[in-house]
Amino acid sequence: MAQEMMEVGTKHCYACIQWDGQRSYYPDKKLIKVDATKEGICRITRQKVKGGGRCEQYFPLR
Repeated sequence: MAQEMMEVGTKHCYACIQWDGQRSYYPDKKLIKVDATKEGICRITRQKVKGGGRCEQYFPLR
């Protein structure tokens, strides 16, 4: 498992509230610890997508 610290403001699945993949969110640092190659379920499309994927229906973590 190769988790990295990623920025919150990017339009990737790992930074979206609709993605159910494994991640740790640090709001004070505005960082997400995630393995972007792992899959999670998108609540909008109801499909498995990788955390590094991009989507037009992006809802940022708060």
